[in-house]
Amino acid sequence: MRIRTPEAAEQDRHAWAALAWAGRIGPAGFMRLLARFGSADAVLQAPESELSAPSLRLKPQQIQAITTDARERRDSIEEEFVALGDAGIEVICGFEDAYPAPLRDARTPPPVICVRGTLRPEDMRGLAIVGTREPTDDGCRVAIDVAVACARHGLTVVSGLAIGIDTCAHRGALKGGGRTVAVLGSGIRTVHPQSNRRLATRIASKGAIISELPPDARPNAPRLMARNRLTAALSRGVLAVESTPTGGTLRTAYEAWKQGRIVFACDWQSDRPQAQGTRQLIAEGAEPILGAGAIETVVHLLETHRPPPPEQHSLL
Repeated sequence: MRIRTPEAAEQDRHAWAALAWAGRIGPAGFMRLLARFGSADAVLQAPESELSAPSLRLKPQQIQAITTDARERRDSIEEEFVALGDAGIEVICGFEDAYPAPLRDARTPPPVICVRGTLRPEDMRGLAIVGTREPTDDGCRVAIDVAVACARHGLTVVSGLAIGIDTCAHRGALKGGGRTVAVLGSGIRTVHPQSNRRLATRIASKGAIISELPPDARPNAPRLMARNRLTAALSRGVLAVESTPTGGTLRTAYEAWKQGRIVFACDWQSDRPQAQGTRQLIAEGAEPILGAGAIETVVHLLETHRPPPPEQHSLL
């Protein structure tokens, strides 16, 4: 997409956000619409008869989201951008240079992200540390110790701000004086869980918080699960500390493999439920990690891992 003037660029940003934040469209629907109409602005101006084309695979409620919700939001989006900016929140669209390139590796890249704090290029070469919301004391200790070690090696720690291992990972990175990035499953103005609001503020001052959702979106299970692909995309590798055989941790690991990232898993010598998921990942090819003392191995593998490039998904 060629941007000829600052005014045109801002109009495109408004249209992208209005369409991306329309309920029920989703990243995949956004990409189909963009491919069909050429621009978000053209989508917002399209008649219902064209939006009903079978090739677009849009449900009636999705069409209504475009013809009603998105168009109405477009009328007030400039004021919304100003309010977000005043709160220290940046809106970045997929066609902009500031859009993080690794997100294009994600399955269905987010058309728009909101960022509170500062994303740096080196943040994309870090380690995602993820795990259960009900960790053991050993799991918490390892998550914190690995995050501290990452900070001392200049590696950004990426996680999801959930209670449990995620919280330990973020706190460990901050304790080590390093950078950390939190990927939300809620809107940027709706930090979840509320118990981590203070932690979120600290993260934004020493890294970034990002969300692909409308600014005031509430968390739900699909949204929390969808953010796993972004957590994987924003890191060079993923460490699963503790996990049951189901849930978001394993999904993040599988997303990482799909995107050509390296996956590590703690090799616990235990039959506790929190060790079953990591053992499963090791059996499927994850690099076994024996505690925080293995950080040198993690750093070496992150620096030398050269997988085939993942398929990139164009937003333009």
